[in-house]
Amino acid sequence: MTALAYHRMPGFGDLPGDSSHPGSPDYVEPAFGRDDAAGNVAKRMAEDDEVGELVEDVANARALLAWIGREVVIPAAMRIEWQALERHAQALAKRVDREHDVLNGWAA
Repeated sequence: MTALAYHRMPGFGDLPGDSSHPGSPDYVEPAFGRDDAAGNVAKRMAEDDEVGELVEDVANARALLAWIGREVVIPAAMRIEWQALERHAQALAKRVDREHDVLNGWAA
C-alpha cells in the first residue's frame, strides 16, 4: 500500500496561473470588493422600492436574534457577524418605531 504525501501536492490556489486565489503566486487583487457589490445591490433595491421591506424584516427579527443569543452557542468564527446583525436589527427597530410615532403625530 502506498501512502500519499498530501503536504507535497499542490492544492487549490497553489498552482501558477490561478489568478483568482490569494494563495497563488499569480493572484491579482479584484478591481472591486464586496462592499462595491453591496452598494450596487442597495442602489438597485432603492430604485425598485425594496429597501423598506428589508428594513422592516431586519427590525422585526430583533426578538429572534435576541432569542438566538440566549439559547444558542454562536461559534466564535461567526460571533462578530451575528453581533453586528443583532445591533443593526435593534437600531433599525428603534428608528422604525420613532418614525412610526412621527408619522402618526405621537412623537413628543
